[in-house]
Amino acid sequence: MPSGNATLPAAAPEPSPPPALPPDDLDPVRSPDEPVNGTVSSSTDSSSSLADMDKVLSPPPDEDVRKSKKAKGQPAVPEHHETAQEDESVGGLYLDQHDWKGALSRFESAVVLDPENPDVYWGLAEAQHHLGQLAEAKANYQKVVDYDPDSKHAREAKKKLKDPDLANVTASRR
Repeated sequence: MPSGNATLPAAAPEPSPPPALPPDDLDPVRSPDEPVNGTVSSSTDSSSSLADMDKVLSPPPDEDVRKSKKAKGQPAVPEHHETAQEDESVGGLYLDQHDWKGALSRFESAVVLDPENPDVYWGLAEAQHHLGQLAEAKANYQKVVDYDPDSKHAREAKKKLKDPDLANVTASRR
């Protein structure tokens, strides 16, 4: 209990009410400090403005160059598109180097681009066989035989399919 001599602390000033929004402003998220109707304040101390929005929305400079060259009739900057032949070639190199994971990756890419190429299935089967993925290897050796039964790879695949390691493997569940 305060004594008669004690002074009470001064009451805190009441907070001022938020500025009233104009009646036509229906944007509940807009700050009341922002100008109404998307107009830009001429104040230089503002940290955000709509005037710089075009800089944010414009494409990166390299895309501008490509588009402007195309528009002027000049050749566009070439883009590299991976081909199944490249994947098959690099995958073959990886097989020769016994890089089974690298070969598998390249042949998996090649099969997406060229799903009817028996050489791609041969590469897949070889990589999978060496990685111990016997069920997958067996299925891909069989695809080599199915797609091109008279090829060199098909003859090799037939031999591998008779190998007890592969012959006794059950089909994988994918």
